[in-house]
Order: sequence, then structure tokens, then C-alpha cells
Amino acid sequence: MIRPPSEAKSLLVRVVRGCNWNRCNFCGIYDLFGTPYSTREKDEVIRDIDALYEMYGDIFRTAFLGDANPLDLDAGFLADVLRHLRRKFPRLERVTAYGRASSLSRKTAEELSLIHEAGLDRVHVGLESGSNRVLKFQMKGTSHRQLIDAGKKAMASGMELSYYFLLGLGGQDLWEEHVNESAAVFNEVKPHFIRVRRLFIHPLSRLSGKIQAGEFREQTPEGTVRELRGLIAGLDSEGTTFTCDHANNYLQVHGRLNADKSRMLEFIDSFLGLPEGERIAYYRSIPSVI
Repeated sequence: MIRPPSEAKSLLVRVVRGCNWNRCNFCGIYDLFGTPYSTREKDEVIRDIDALYEMYGDIFRTAFLGDANPLDLDAGFLADVLRHLRRKFPRLERVTAYGRASSLSRKTAEELSLIHEAGLDRVHVGLESGSNRVLKFQMKGTSHRQLIDAGKKAMASGMELSYYFLLGLGGQDLWEEHVNESAAVFNEVKPHFIRVRRLFIHPLSRLSGKIQAGEFREQTPEGTVRELRGLIAGLDSEGTTFTCDHANNYLQVHGRLNADKSRMLEFIDSFLGLPEGERIAYYRSIPSVI
């Protein structure tokens, strides 16, 4: 199961297999791991939860529902699963899941409230970019406006919202629009979390083919650092936790907006002020991982 780094110690409960969208040019992760999309019967998931309890007992503080987009499922189905999970593991303090903005936008406010009240505390959403041109090119299946509306709707239900931003997704040609339009979404929604990743291009991904065809110019390592600086500089999202919590980020920048904004910018500026050779050697030392 693919899960966020913040869910490393979570109980993993598989509600669906794979991704129901699975068309993003930059991803294809479930294809790479040979996991086609399929739904599961509710009774099967319930039995899994019972089996997990028998295996581990009530020791977990957090749980994560996989795979890519359980929020596309029927609200009643999810509510039943969440209630059973909470009954079997009463010590859980947080339950989270991935959710696509398009799926959240299709849910009514009442359905999202039902899901939250049944036990889902946080939804992790791959915003990736706020630029319509970047989203369209990467086949993300959402839009600038939908990302705003879906984010606000999720937060109105009482759930925490964790938005993900992908450095480098606009390449060398659309990077400024990628940064500025993403900051505009964040500033309007003011999510609880902004989590930053650097684009990883797998040689078998559709995006790799776009590069070979000359349709996408990959961002440079230093370009992604400047994107990170531009994003933070453009943010006005009071109360949001900003974090680069993944091993493939060149710089690990963390803070609370807007209080830590100046400190985070100073940290990036101090790195960019290092001699060029030292910066290049540092970029080469950071692994590129999914």
C-alpha cells in the first residue's frame, strides 16, 4: 500500500485496490507495482479489520485507509467501515485517507460530514499544481477552481485537509505559473497542511515519454529550489503547517504560516548563497525516489 510518510506508523486498512483515475502522466505508480483498480466488498474489509485486531490488538494510535482514493466510494459504505474500525480499535486518535479533489467535489456536504462523523479525521489530497495548464498537460483530471471548492468543502465537514504540491511539475516552461497559481489556491483554501514533494520521473512513466518526445523540459535541481522559495514567498495562509516531509526533497523546510515564513525564506536564501560547486555537489547527493 502507498501511504504518506506521516502515516508510517499507522494501521493500514485496504478499502480499494489501486487508483480509479490512474491517468496522471507523472505517476503511474500503481501500474509500476502491478496493482489494477478494483473495489472491495464491505464484508471483506470488515473481516480484514477483525483480522488486523487479532494480529496486533488495540495498539495503534493512527490508521490509514488505502489505496489511492477511497473518497470515491459510497458515503454509507465508508461510514460503516469507519465505525467498525473505531469500534475494534478504540484507541485510534486519527484516521486518514487519500482523496481526489474530483471525488470530494462530487460528494455533498452532508455526505462528507457523515464520513467525518463516522471517523475520518484527515484527507490527503494531491493538488500537485494550481495551474490549469499544468493540470491539463499532466492529465490530473481536476482544475484550479475545483481544487479550491473541494478543499473548502472538505474543511467545512470538519476534516483536516492536507494538500500536496509537486516541485518541478510545470517543467522549465510553466514553472512560474505552476508556483503562482498553486499559491493562489493555498491562500484561498488555507488548508491545515501543505506538503511538498519533488517530482520523480520514473523511466517507464508517461511523462518520461513526453520528455523523450520533446514535449516536456524537466526542471533543474536548482530550479526546484527556486520554485520552493517562490511558493513560500507567495503564501498568505495563516495557521497552515508547511512541510517538505519526503526524502526526495532537496531542502527540508518546515514551519507554521505565516509566523515562520521569513525564517523559511532565510534558510533557502542561505543555501542559494553557497558557492555553485557546493550546491551542485549537494544536489547530486540527494536520491530521487518515489
